Amino acid sequence: MALQEDGNVLAFAYDYHPGQSFEVVAELEQATTVSSLQEDDETVSEISQPDDYSGYVIRYDIGNGAGITAFLFSRDENLSADDTGSLGEDASMFSPTLNLLSTNLD
Repeated sequence: MALQEDGNVLAFAYDYHPGQSFEVVAELEQATTVSSLQEDDETVSEISQPDDYSGYVIRYDIGNGAGITAFLFSRDENLSADDTGSLGEDASMFSPTLNLLSTNLD
């Protein structure tokens, strides 16, 4: 199933590949999501409630290889394994501390 186009998601800057197709591999456990959205077990100013977010493992379909595996976080989208989509071309810095960008799903 393709993802809806109206949701904002967060991705680490080094995992941001705009316009590249990806597939959701799995949902992260909540504890892993919370830990990933904190620094040294402390919340950052941009994310006061990291448990409001869901985390996902995605795999970009780039070239003929196995693809690039990355994390994606969302407060609004409910994604499932095998969902597909791509990240929008426009992104903004969401959390400099965590190196997270905010962008739309395409």
